[in-house]
Amino acid sequence: MKIIVDGMGGDEAPLHIVDGAVLAAKEFQDKNEPHQIVLTGPKEKILRRVHHCHGDALLGKYLEIVHTDEWIEMHESPVSALTKKTKSSMHLGMEMVKRGEADAFVSMGNTGAVMAVALMRLGRIEGVARPTIGAFFPSMNGRTLILDIGTNVDCKPNHLLQFALMGSVYVHAMYNIENPKVGLLSIGEEENKGDDLTVKSNELFREKKLFDFAGNVEGRDILNGTADVVICDGFVGNVVLKFGESVAGFLKSRFRSVAQKNFKYKLMMLLAKPALVGVFKDMDYQEYGGVPLLGVNGVVIIGHGSSSPKALNKAIHVAKEMVEKKINEVIREKIILS
Repeated sequence: MKIIVDGMGGDEAPLHIVDGAVLAAKEFQDKNEPHQIVLTGPKEKILRRVHHCHGDALLGKYLEIVHTDEWIEMHESPVSALTKKTKSSMHLGMEMVKRGEADAFVSMGNTGAVMAVALMRLGRIEGVARPTIGAFFPSMNGRTLILDIGTNVDCKPNHLLQFALMGSVYVHAMYNIENPKVGLLSIGEEENKGDDLTVKSNELFREKKLFDFAGNVEGRDILNGTADVVICDGFVGNVVLKFGESVAGFLKSRFRSVAQKNFKYKLMMLLAKPALVGVFKDMDYQEYGGVPLLGVNGVVIIGHGSSSPKALNKAIHVAKEMVEKKINEVIREKIILS
């Protein structure tokens, strides 16, 4: 298997990107797995970092570099990514996947650009109206996948239906959850609660019966684990995501503030530290590595721009597993049958 990594995607590219790629390549080597990671970007710059990470011995069998002098910056618009930098590390990697020269593409770069380039280079899976990107939240039952988180702000009921179907397939395959429960995010559990999109989507979900629909769920149900997959339009999903990303930082700040009040509190926090570390680990996006761009005709994994080498390593393994489990093929079959 060959996995392309956008060597210049991310806030700390190519440093964290190369470091994470070397970590993954070393794991493939240690397990004697016949997989190769291909970094796209400026060859000399990437080679220097590979050498810094003591990864020279990996070059050839487990690690390869495909040179390009162009890359897409984090602040650039999707339009600019499509029209002005057609030889960028992102374009080059996607094109290799399209030609069958690679099996998956991973980027910690500009999310809007990844979406735009993927649609242009790879296209959609047959029958998919709109691809979607999700995010994982920790829950009482492990994790909850929320779709969409900002790529589709203006949706129709059929779009949400397809998001739910693709999310259900992904969670079932990746986490071995039989009949994942799908919830529709609303302001109440009753079927008639919510805006016009939510009410009509609820009706469509019940009518089609394409997955185990748990009905409407509220915001608190995301962490409670009422559903394995929670569906909403991209506007609502992005608000939920940005709020969720702020919680861990807020709690850490409050704990530090309390600990500084007196020695007793500081001692209590010190004793509780191992448990708190576990809690915050569950809330760390880097534990999930990356999330798939579901609905495009190829395996594409997108990670956070500030991802660490550890997160990039995990994202590579997510891509590998997604290819192995042929998730896009299953999605294609389910969409056609729907």
